[in-house]
Amino acid sequence: MSVDIPKRRLSSILKPFPNGGGLEGSKLNGSFSQNKVRFDDLAVEAVLQDALQNGQLQRFEVLVLEIKAEQFDDDKFQQVIVESKRCVHLLNANFGMLVEALLSVNWLARNESSREVYKGFVIELLVAQGNYTTLAVSKLVQLFLPRDEDKEGWVRGVPTVATAERFEPVHDLFVRLKNVIPMIFDVILVQLRKQFPYFKRATHVVCGYVYNTLRMTDHSAMFTEELLDIIFYRLVAIDVNTPRNEIEDAEFPDEADDGQIFAMEETPVIEIDDDETMKLPLAETLDCCLETMFRYIEERARIEGGSDRVYGLLLKLFDKHILPTHNTHHVQFLMFYCCSFNQSYGERFIEHLLKMVRNPNISTPTRQAAVGYVASLLARAKYVPMPLLKKTLQDFSDWVHGYLNRSDSLHNQSLKAHLVFYSVCQAIFYVVAFRSKQLTATPKNLAFLQTLQLTSIANCLLNPLRVCVPGVATAFVAVARAHQIAYCNTIMERNERRRTFILFNNGALAPDDCLDTFFPFDPYLLKKSGKRIEPIFLQYQSCEAEAEAEVLSPAARGRKRYESMSEDVDDFIQEVKRHKGHGGDPAEMQLPYSYGVSPGFHS
Repeated sequence: MSVDIPKRRLSSILKPFPNGGGLEGSKLNGSFSQNKVRFDDLAVEAVLQDALQNGQLQRFEVLVLEIKAEQFDDDKFQQVIVESKRCVHLLNANFGMLVEALLSVNWLARNESSREVYKGFVIELLVAQGNYTTLAVSKLVQLFLPRDEDKEGWVRGVPTVATAERFEPVHDLFVRLKNVIPMIFDVILVQLRKQFPYFKRATHVVCGYVYNTLRMTDHSAMFTEELLDIIFYRLVAIDVNTPRNEIEDAEFPDEADDGQIFAMEETPVIEIDDDETMKLPLAETLDCCLETMFRYIEERARIEGGSDRVYGLLLKLFDKHILPTHNTHHVQFLMFYCCSFNQSYGERFIEHLLKMVRNPNISTPTRQAAVGYVASLLARAKYVPMPLLKKTLQDFSDWVHGYLNRSDSLHNQSLKAHLVFYSVCQAIFYVVAFRSKQLTATPKNLAFLQTLQLTSIANCLLNPLRVCVPGVATAFVAVARAHQIAYCNTIMERNERRRTFILFNNGALAPDDCLDTFFPFDPYLLKKSGKRIEPIFLQYQSCEAEAEAEVLSPAARGRKRYESMSEDVDDFIQEVKRHKGHGGDPAEMQLPYSYGVSPGFHS
């Protein structure tokens, strides 16, 4: 093997490249003269000494070109790496081009002994030349990204045994680097966050990166919170960019070929049950990533004392990423799932949120979102016991009555002035209506509902039923009428006349005329990860007396009753199909049982 090179000598080679690592004036892509240098005859240290002492770059250029080309066997590879390791003290910033070439080689494709030699070289290099730390870590983190051609090694976001083993040398190298350079993990975290793949990339690429980031928590447990923070930040971004209505449109199109709603293309590479594959690519990515996270949470919770640590970590990440984020749909179910491991977790989670609601120093949108999460958890979580349900409703009721007693602006009924109050009132109405079957099952429970003084709440001067989501108000009035726990007919008739008058004159409701919906634990739409949610998720169940009362209620007169075509449809918060290009007034399109938007705002 030989390369033609020109005879030339530079006055100085100690000037670094503009990018901080190389020999200024070296032109690896230039034309060469007839002089030839054989790569087999090159020794790394001799080449470097020749460049430093004599300013001769010809052999250096050949060495860099041949390393980049990687046209040599494992024995020659080991020889080059061993020689490079012996002279790491010479590899200063002037030889950055050579170092970058060495750090860019596909060393994972080499045999085991070659990989071990390479890992030793990287460790020696970073110990001796710390300025290459960021470059080296960046190259290693890039190996966590599965290649496009590796799709066969990932089934529903889970790597095969062979695929998982391929990443182990990288993890082993990170462990060894951390042991000799403790502060290097700060650089690793920066690069992990920086190189997270774009959320629209192939599912196996995003899931592979999530898998490797989680794998790092096995050998770097003290950095678990930081590693999970990287994942949560990106999952929230994917969730926000995967709207519920787009998932519904893809899964249940208005027109399906041959009447097969669930028909979809066959996967050419991997045999996958079509019924468990999301039709929307982003939804499939989110589904696989969340399934990976659910599995990780479950595995960590099985460790003795692990469930408490997992709960604590998820609560911090929930407060930081999920609670303040607008319009998430599924990622919050990680917390929903974790609270099912122990009854105390649900109690602690609710109390944590209630503290936010009571704290006037916290922003109003955050307090409103916290109310929504409490109400939705009470309504949807099967693991919430009746004592906790009653206690939370009592806390809500006490707070509302306390607010009414100390408020000096009751005649100002604007939504903005009393946003948290209205949100708490709607939460009470929502939970009472949703869990009415359990809350009215015994005389003792009915007596408890009487202690909440729901009539005084509904008929107070601030008139909370006026701004409630119509579906919540209608359902609550039906329950109250059926079980005689509150008397709201007069106020509902007055609100209905007012609403009709505003619609007739203005054509639409003003922003202050309706509270934003906030039901973060609405039905879970993702198929694979949804199997973990289904056993602990409560669907709405109404009784015949409430259905009759709803038909007789003033707010329901003239409204066509929704008839479900399937027993699996959640009737309380009825799914409303979002048709593209739909006209008409937005207020008229807000049907009584429309889906809410998490964490408390309309999209």
